[in-house]
Amino acid sequence: MIGKPTIAILGALGGQGGSVVNSFLEDESFSVRGVTSNVESDAAKALQKRGVQMVAGNVKDPKSLRHAFEGADTAFIVVNFWDPDILVKEGELTKEIMKVAKDSGVRHVIFSSLANVEKVSDQSIDVPHFTLKAKAFEHLKTLGFDYITAVEPAAYYSNWFTFFKPEEADDGTLVWTWPGEGKPVSQFDVITGTGPSVLAAAKDPEKYNGRNILLEADLLSPAEIVESISKTLGKQGRVVYADPDEFSLRFPGAHELAEMVKWFNEFGYYGPETDERKHGSGKEISDLLSFDEWLQTGEYNKYL
Repeated sequence: MIGKPTIAILGALGGQGGSVVNSFLEDESFSVRGVTSNVESDAAKALQKRGVQMVAGNVKDPKSLRHAFEGADTAFIVVNFWDPDILVKEGELTKEIMKVAKDSGVRHVIFSSLANVEKVSDQSIDVPHFTLKAKAFEHLKTLGFDYITAVEPAAYYSNWFTFFKPEEADDGTLVWTWPGEGKPVSQFDVITGTGPSVLAAAKDPEKYNGRNILLEADLLSPAEIVESISKTLGKQGRVVYADPDEFSLRFPGAHELAEMVKWFNEFGYYGPETDERKHGSGKEISDLLSFDEWLQTGEYNKYL
């Protein structure tokens, strides 16, 4: 009897990887292998108790992932640009990881990608944490895997409590600062929204080969987001629209965020649709939580 196929999931303890782990455990049609830098952590041991084979590996050392990929049919690859040790190294690290996956016999790579801001904007906007992923996916197409798929997460709902965390004014009002215009932004819940699409691609690789699955659950402006948060928390809230150049100087990484918002305002989160990149493709696979539904789960409390 042939056993179940195996999926190796990078970042198994993170938001995207953790969502993928949950979906595959619930489905039960794959053996689940989680990859993390410390398999002795409490979080890793908790996944082991749920039936996940935990394997040590670190995306910052691609060769360390060989054991994690060996014997796996499918791999979910995600690299966190915002790790201080990664940042603009993301592109080269990702290409090395993909090569290790290929050399280890992986047949299907499902890659966490984003839009090519540099190409679409004709180099007028610089958002490396988008463009580096897009370029890596183009590189993936040249490596000869049997199947490749991209999933493209929208902006996380939790970003309103982390990257764009509000400050409390003297009168108790919560104040969010947003660089530039306040046009609607594609958003989703990373915890519940990533896994179902990765599972769908893994179970039907022919259908999703060469495709980009866009995980847009809601399209909301900063003002609409703040209105919903204010109602949920029972506190007044408002958005201050800052000059992007001034915002860029506020903290490390602020320039990247200001350029990202400029991209949103000019081209939308995902940029132009193509036959391979349809804005509603994630919703066709699973029900994605709206922002109000996410607030009702109380998940935001962990960030307060």
